[in-house]
Amino acid sequence: MEIQKGSEVFDAASSPIRMEILKLLSVKGPLPYTEIMATVKLDPVRDAGKFVYHLKSLLAADLISLNEKEKKYNVTELGRMIVNFSRNIEEYIAVKKGKMFVRTSRFSIEEFNREKIVNSLVNEASVPYELAQEVAAEVEERLIKLGTKYLTAPLIREFVNSVLIEKKLEEYRHKLTRLGMPVYDVTQLFNFAGEKKLDVSFVKEKAGEAVIKEYVLLNALPREVADAHLSGNIHLSRLENWILAPNEIRHDIRFFLKRGFNSKPPKNLKEALMLLRRVFHHFSKEIIEEQHFDMFNVFLAPYLIDASKEEAKEALYQFLEELNVLTPFNIPVNRLSLGLEFSIPKFLENVEAVTLNGKVKGVYGDYAQEANLLLELLIDAALDLSRYYLLMNPLLIFKVRKKDFQNNSLMLFKCHKLAAESSIPYFAFLNDEEASNYSFKGVRLSSGLNGFWEATLNAGNVGTVFINLPRIAYEVKGNDDQFKELLIKTINLAAEALKVKKAYLNSALNKGLLPLLSKPSGSPFYYIKENEAYTISFVGLNEAAIAHVGTGINADEDAFKFAANALRAMINEAASLSKKLDLRLLIAQIPSDEASSRLAKLDAEKYGPSTVITQGSLEKPYYTDGPILPASLKIPLENRIKIEGRIQNILENGSLPIYLEAKKFNAENLLKLTKVVQDKGVKFMFYTSDYSYCFNCSKVFPGILYKCLNCDTSNLIQIARTENAFTPLTLWIEAKKKDLENRVCYALN
Repeated sequence: MEIQKGSEVFDAASSPIRMEILKLLSVKGPLPYTEIMATVKLDPVRDAGKFVYHLKSLLAADLISLNEKEKKYNVTELGRMIVNFSRNIEEYIAVKKGKMFVRTSRFSIEEFNREKIVNSLVNEASVPYELAQEVAAEVEERLIKLGTKYLTAPLIREFVNSVLIEKKLEEYRHKLTRLGMPVYDVTQLFNFAGEKKLDVSFVKEKAGEAVIKEYVLLNALPREVADAHLSGNIHLSRLENWILAPNEIRHDIRFFLKRGFNSKPPKNLKEALMLLRRVFHHFSKEIIEEQHFDMFNVFLAPYLIDASKEEAKEALYQFLEELNVLTPFNIPVNRLSLGLEFSIPKFLENVEAVTLNGKVKGVYGDYAQEANLLLELLIDAALDLSRYYLLMNPLLIFKVRKKDFQNNSLMLFKCHKLAAESSIPYFAFLNDEEASNYSFKGVRLSSGLNGFWEATLNAGNVGTVFINLPRIAYEVKGNDDQFKELLIKTINLAAEALKVKKAYLNSALNKGLLPLLSKPSGSPFYYIKENEAYTISFVGLNEAAIAHVGTGINADEDAFKFAANALRAMINEAASLSKKLDLRLLIAQIPSDEASSRLAKLDAEKYGPSTVITQGSLEKPYYTDGPILPASLKIPLENRIKIEGRIQNILENGSLPIYLEAKKFNAENLLKLTKVVQDKGVKFMFYTSDYSYCFNCSKVFPGILYKCLNCDTSNLIQIARTENAFTPLTLWIEAKKKDLENRVCYALN
């Protein structure tokens, strides 16, 4: 287009309507003819000719452009310059006249209008209109005295908040709180990401999470519950997702095998595994922490028909490889766990089997050999993969029933070979008739009183609140009755927080904000609310016993009795609240790095570092989480197993990690130890060691190494289990990372 003279450009912009069009397009971007006309309040019939004239004038002056394909107008660079120039002039004139101008959060400059403060107070904070007028008038008077050239929306809000506080209108001020991150915090977030070699998606995610956390604490939770979290009496796990989605889903994979998932039902094992990968990846958008495919080898057994062992093993290897993630930059936010059976459970023997092409053929009892073969091939594939990569996802949970030690001893041995070589398996011990499943953190869902095995599927643990047990002990100073009273009060606060999570989840499901959980591919409702559970966990039971009784749980029967009584009080109160609140509450022993370190740090600040009983160091303290006894406690392994077994007999929800000294064990002595662990009453456990992976030569080495034993480079990543899952040491919390060398690792050879 021919370059315009300055006078022609100003002439084109001189009309108020044309300037309004320019400002509109500079703020809202490309807009169609009709929307521009409606926004500037011109009649489509009466003013059509006038509007066309204005558009042609702006086009001729090169202040706007037209996208012929999309039929949308947009402001040009020259047009944007004119808009900025116009605003500067308007602001200058307003200041000269003694008027105040405001740079708004909508990226525009407007003349100050007291009525907008009134409207904000009425609409956002429910302030009565007359009181809002009084507050707005006082704010205006103070702003005039300020004498600043221009105002900003945040500055005005600060004055409003100040007046509200002076007038003792704190509740209204609370409702007006705006969410966001201070500039300093954003800068620190960038620095942290750089130090940990995390990618930009981490920064975006954490910035968004900060806003949601503030919203939950300010608007979603009752004030007493929010204060309990902030002060350190309780800890809401995954606060940034509290009102968004559930922590877990335990899938019934037959649902997808029968219907497909944006595809036809699978006609062979390879297609079935591809479908399940898609299910996991798509549902990851609606699940915070873990997805679980229960009875994995049983439900896929019919798909071994007509498949050779070589084809099946290759398909399983590819399934594991594509789900596995190992980079120095991130870890899988969403974990997948597989529930594996050594034989067809009795409650499944006569259940109709979903087979090729989604058809029903026979019952699962007919496919016992195929289920056993699929399990064997899966273990073989995991063994092959673990020689080149550390399998961080999916997580393999082997359900061991009492009969399996006799009937499936060879397969159990092979499973322990996998444990000896790579620490991959988790072991859940079940009775022969039991219909239960476990998350990798040790949360157990059972069929309950109705005995209906499907009651453990299509839902999961929705959310978890942690109770700070040491703080209760510090407060009551050895008084048993007061400890129980304060414990029950804290459990009620935790239940209130979980009730809020349930309400928001129900709302999200009903509004279709979680479309896959509600109705994937237009199918019947998938998520079953009746099957969901809400968990109350705790940190520092052993530290609380030391503070309350004077000794640790392992050292004295009175200390163990105190711990057992505390757990039974929690279980009884949870059962009572479950009926009262229509909320299925579980008491569980769950690991949480964030809860254990955050609550210990807050207690150290409140009571003094010399008063609190913690793990780690004075600068980086944490409470014991996950297992009851600290990993650094130097006691014989048999004593540790005995105490954890007694605790898990009470709870039925928990986990026992057994840390092993590198190369000081084999499959045979692991299998013998597993039988001992099961006999002592432990419900869920795993063996674990530390590993190092070289990115240069793609080799896995036992132990923490900083130079490759094969290629002599330092391009390694060190990996160990925290929160029951393998995680690069670079992403561990500092308190536990510094205490890693103090862990007691056992030698079995």
